[in-house]
Amino acid sequence: MAKILCIDDNAHGLNARRILLEREGHTVTVARSGLEGLTLFQRARPDLVVVDYVMPHMNGGEVIREIKRAAPKVPVILLSGYTEVLSLEEKVKEADCILTKSSTREIPELLSTISRLLRKSSKKPAASVKAKAKDTKEKKTAGRKTIR
Repeated sequence: MAKILCIDDNAHGLNARRILLEREGHTVTVARSGLEGLTLFQRARPDLVVVDYVMPHMNGGEVIREIKRAAPKVPVILLSGYTEVLSLEEKVKEADCILTKSSTREIPELLSTISRLLRKSSKKPAASVKAKAKDTKEKKTAGRKTIR
């Protein structure tokens, strides 16, 4: 499955997400702050990042901007306890998806969003691999003559 980095200063929520995602078969790395998250992002090279918005010292928007600067194709999900998603969309345009935390909807919505974003991001490399294979095949056959 995928390598996922979860960043949240709330230890309880962070641990719950880690357990949930590991049960789904993912490898999960956790960070308790934005700065720690950025350090672990460079080391772990995750396939997807889940980050909370409200954290001390560096908010989720700042973390996402740094991640997207370093690796623009890595999908990032922003979680927030705020219900004003539209105001967050204005502040954090770099997020691939913004989800609100709620005890009843968060888990299924998070899991389906992770699956969707991982499928979407895995299609891009596959297309480039096919293009490389075609290009290599064309180069190999370019020097050959066909005798009939």
